[in-house]
Amino acid sequence: MTSRAYPSPSHIFDVVIVGGGPSGSAAAYWLASAGWDVCLIEKKTFPREKTCGDGLTPRSVHQLAEMGLESEVAKHGHKYSGLRSYGFGASIEMQWPEHPVFPNYGYSITRYSLDGMVAERAQSHGATLLTGSEVVGLLNA
Repeated sequence: MTSRAYPSPSHIFDVVIVGGGPSGSAAAYWLASAGWDVCLIEKKTFPREKTCGDGLTPRSVHQLAEMGLESEVAKHGHKYSGLRSYGFGASIEMQWPEHPVFPNYGYSITRYSLDGMVAERAQSHGATLLTGSEVVGLLNA
């Protein structure tokens, strides 16, 4: 994945999103898909290691499916049907409930695989993606 060239300093975006993780990239995707001129800025380059957030709930899976990414997530992740919790010498297993909109499964996928995938989807739908770019402040207009 490549970042686009830096836009002209006189270019004014409708929306600037700082942070190209799954939430920021998904927001950029939905806004760009709706016709907004979006700039997504990420300090790191993709792929990148991130030690948190590998578990996707059914609600997250639904959003990724709506973005056309579930097959790609399935290829790089592990599907699971519920949660298992341990504590105080006991354990409990909980299945994801049936729901009219959300699937009854989630995925475990590394942020190394997921983050760039979602950012690339935003870019392919019109968002300008700037990676390796740190936001250090705002200028008054």
